[in-house]
Amino acid sequence: MTTYAGAAGPITISATRQAAQVRLAVTDSGAGVPEIEVGKLFDPFYRLEPDRARQTGGAGLGLAIVKTCVEACQGSVAARNLKPSGFEVAITLNAA
Repeated sequence: MTTYAGAAGPITISATRQAAQVRLAVTDSGAGVPEIEVGKLFDPFYRLEPDRARQTGGAGLGLAIVKTCVEACQGSVAARNLKPSGFEVAITLNAA
């Protein structure tokens, strides 16, 4: 799982309860994503790599599918760069 995080560190999955919601976060210690690209990550068919070669990844549907599924469950999903380094994708859902 070092495709995006590189040798900078592990990928971490955490869950926390915040009042009536549960927050799931996937974080790494890699270089992150250029700030101008963060808002596009959940767009269907969007990929950071412009060549769209199958050797470098999928079709750009993974995060779009995640967003659709989470929103169908009345939740939200967001991505952000961490400081000084790293990246996080967080899903917030209503607790059962």
